[in-house]
Amino acid sequence: MSRADLHMHSTVSDGGYDVPALIKKCAEAGLTVISLTDHDSTDGVETAEKMAEFYGIKLISGIELSTRFHGQSVDILGYGIDICHPFLQEKLQFHRGKRIDRMQKMINLCQETGLEVTFEEVEKEVTGVTFSRPHLANVLIKKDYGTTVQDIFNKYIGYGKPCYVHKEDEMSPEEAMEIIHLSGGVAVAAHPVYYDIDEHLTSWLKEKKLDGVEVYHRDHDEKNRKRFNKLVSEAEKSTGIKFFRTGGTDFHHESYGRSGEIIGGALLPYEEAVFLQTYLSSR
Repeated sequence: MSRADLHMHSTVSDGGYDVPALIKKCAEAGLTVISLTDHDSTDGVETAEKMAEFYGIKLISGIELSTRFHGQSVDILGYGIDICHPFLQEKLQFHRGKRIDRMQKMINLCQETGLEVTFEEVEKEVTGVTFSRPHLANVLIKKDYGTTVQDIFNKYIGYGKPCYVHKEDEMSPEEAMEIIHLSGGVAVAAHPVYYDIDEHLTSWLKEKKLDGVEVYHRDHDEKNRKRFNKLVSEAEKSTGIKFFRTGGTDFHHESYGRSGEIIGGALLPYEEAVFLQTYLSSR
């Protein structure tokens, strides 16, 4: 049976496998349509394309952009983007710099909390170009402050925890959608169960700013899959437009300690992935 996973991360951002190893795992899991969606970076896409071709997998170029909306982080996925688009790359470079500033502030808070960690130690964990919280978590795990990335998030660096800092000058969701569209892609709201912005998702769909919703994220139970399917369906009835329903495991690494984070375990209906891939190929 053909399977798809449209949300995963490599060591280019905060994943645990480099791109060749990640695509190999996808092949071993029987995936036939995938997308590499690293945070604020497309550096792994070219290699992913070559590896996917080697294994006979269809790869959709992707990215996950970090935004801020009404005081909370909201991620926007971009699919089918031109990874060489100069405006896209300019924006990515700016926001990766803001990630570095944020990391230093989080490390300072860790030190004030009594956790022994330095910027240099975290920097050694960064194998790509994007500083992310799992890199800090990995250092803290090595120092026995926790057992898994999720454990460290729950104790120290998750939203609302003592060492959490949000990124400054983050783009808005609408800015992210515009960047994705300008670079030739389609914009999809990532894991909407993490937010409480259903009315805004509906508005963005109706206003043609958003092209779809990640209905089948690993953290969406049946109730929430039905919830977001209904949201998309109602927007379709209102506009007459067919929107994209995407999904994936949001895979980083098995050791991160998060339920459902296993390559090959995505609940995304295969026909939804084919619909996206066919649309992007036909343009």
